[in-house]
Amino acid sequence: MMSEQLSADEQRLIGSLMEGEVIAVFRWGIILNLGLSRVGLTDALYIDDGDHYQVGDRVRGYLDCFDEQKNKFIFRPPHQVSVTERLERSRRLRDGS
Repeated sequence: MMSEQLSADEQRLIGSLMEGEVIAVFRWGIILNLGLSRVGLTDALYIDDGDHYQVGDRVRGYLDCFDEQKNKFIFRPPHQVSVTERLERSRRLRDGS
């Protein structure tokens, strides 16, 4: 989702591989300083059980979009697919679709 709240430079970064610094860790995800006007959010749906993020960690990922409701950039780790999408893939494989 693009937003008029973002600068043209920030809008051009959507889809780019970037690096951010973890500034908060919660059960529902991590918050990152991306050096932009808003923070980034990696939702828990993109975090595996074996991932253990700590404040100060440097994380690479894709700037997927800007979520206007959350007022945050959505930041997805490379090669990571959300739990929801993984379950959908499993269902399709099981059903033969």
